[in-house]
This record gives sequence, C-alpha cells and structure tokens, in this order.
Amino acid sequence: MNETKRTLRLFGLCYALALIFWVVFCLGRCAVMLIHKADGTMPQTTLTADDLTFESFENYQDLEWDTPPGDNPDWYLSTDNDPHIFYDGGGYLETVRLLAKQTLPPGSVALYYLLPGQTDYSEAQKVFARTVEPGVYEFDLGGKTVSGLRIDPDSVGGIATLFTGVELNPPRFWLLRFVPDGGQWLLLLGLPACAAAAWALVRGKRD
Repeated sequence: MNETKRTLRLFGLCYALALIFWVVFCLGRCAVMLIHKADGTMPQTTLTADDLTFESFENYQDLEWDTPPGDNPDWYLSTDNDPHIFYDGGGYLETVRLLAKQTLPPGSVALYYLLPGQTDYSEAQKVFARTVEPGVYEFDLGGKTVSGLRIDPDSVGGIATLFTGVELNPPRFWLLRFVPDGGQWLLLLGLPACAAAAWALVRGKRD
C-alpha cells in the first residue's frame, strides 16, 4: 500500500512539474510577443492581392476563354499543380491565415517561410494548414521572425480560387495561448508518465 502511494505521489509530482513548465513556457512566449508588439516588429494586418506575388495563377479577368465561378474580381485559376503565393515582407509571426475558397478540394495547403538571411525555401521550414472553417486555413509558426513567406494553396492544379487575403497575426484571445495543440497534449500527457515510470523502475532496482 505504501509503495502504491509513493508511486502515485511520484506521478503527481511529474505532472505538476510538467504543468509548471508549460505555464512558464507560455508566459515566456507571451513576453516575447509583447516585446515584438512594443517595438513594432510584429505585423497585424490583412494582405490583399496587391501586396502579394502570384506564380502559376491567372486572374480570371486576364483569361479570354474561361468564365469565373462568380462576379468577384478576386477569382484565380491555378495553372499547374504547384502554384505559389509569395509575400516578400517580414516580421515576428505567430499565426498566418489564408482566406481562400476553392471550387474543388485543394489537396494539401502549406506555408513555407524564410528566416533572415535565407533566400531559398525548403521542406525543413514548412507548415501545413489547419482548416479553421470553410475557406479559412491557419498556419501556426510558433513565434518566428521571418523575412518572407510562400503559400501553396493547392496541390492539384486547375482549381478556381476566390482569394480574399492573408492575415498576419490575426487577433487571438490571450487565454488560448495556454491551450496546447494536439502534439503538445501528447507530450504533456505522455512525458510525465514516462519519466515517473522510469524513475520508479530505477528506484525499485536500487531498493
């Protein structure tokens, strides 16, 4: 019975330490965010088509024989299966949102980013989108200072897309910063249990 209580206390201690670590980590991220907001290096804006460069995209207004799905002038057609949207600006980014509605399933939607001093995009700096709602794709960069972005809004080609804009650091309720995502939940739930089990095993061998 005493051994069971000791084991439970050990597990409780490991989870308590994990919780403290997580809160301190989140407070640190909040402090970094506030510093960047204060010095003006954290952009919070919505980019329009005029702020971006399109590659392997055609605006329907420039197509003689194709009819757009609607009257909005921001309908674009991807001309191959690897279209890109480039943003040459930079700053401290936590979250980026692509506002775009497609007439067909787009396949994978991904974002690539450049760090200061870099010139080439790579798979090592790639973030896949999370669909917040239809037509809203969110990329979590985790807080990085970047010098450029590339968004791949579809991997199929020939898809009509109503492009509304790209949001940099959209407003977010501050308490949500303390809510882990899927991978972070796995770490917070799994690592303390593994650490407690390993320590109990080592202690058992010593006894």
